[in-house]
Amino acid sequence: MAPNRRRSTLTPLYLIADLATARRSDVDLRDVVAGFLAGGGRMVSLRTKGVDDRRAMEVGAGISGRVFAAGGVFFVHRRLDLAALLGADGVHLPSSGFRSRAVRSMLGADALHSRSCHSKSEFHYAIDDEAHFATLGPLFESVSKPGYGPALDNDEFREICEDSETPVYALGGVVPENVQQCFDAGARGVAVVGGIVGADSPRRATIRYRQAIEDARRAAKN
Repeated sequence: MAPNRRRSTLTPLYLIADLATARRSDVDLRDVVAGFLAGGGRMVSLRTKGVDDRRAMEVGAGISGRVFAAGGVFFVHRRLDLAALLGADGVHLPSSGFRSRAVRSMLGADALHSRSCHSKSEFHYAIDDEAHFATLGPLFESVSKPGYGPALDNDEFREICEDSETPVYALGGVVPENVQQCFDAGARGVAVVGGIVGADSPRRATIRYRQAIEDARRAAKN
């Protein structure tokens, strides 16, 4: 089992490695994650919704091994059982998912957990449950979930971000061209699905996202 990382190891680029999106894009998710890591990405969550357990474990083992070898941080979406089997650093939960005590009980006292949030009330719940970070969105039209919404406007997004020091990752339609807007609205990072999983070159896409993040951070200091 991989050692649990601390919150300080969270990075501003978060890949949600979604098996369904990989299937639609006709790519091997393990190759996508390899490209993400080659491009300098280090924070990955495996999402296996709609996939049978055997396939989820097979792909998950390949992905987690790559992430750990690169010194990255590995999460599993929703499934505590799969997270435990894969030695994940933590789990990414839906807004109504398990409480943090269940996460610590199954994954250990130092396990990280995050939540998907789409409103102020869901974000407050995440804070109350001591989430290490939260994704918030959609801020733009989603690539992996077209039609999912309604989108949050910038003012609402900013207001939620200002409610707490808990890091917020913008999710939903984030592309390198709008990363600056995410950070201007208060995001501490961006979560990406289709922009990397569906890219012709996940490595080059990761590099573009990382450069956009660095540019946004540099602009914030000026």
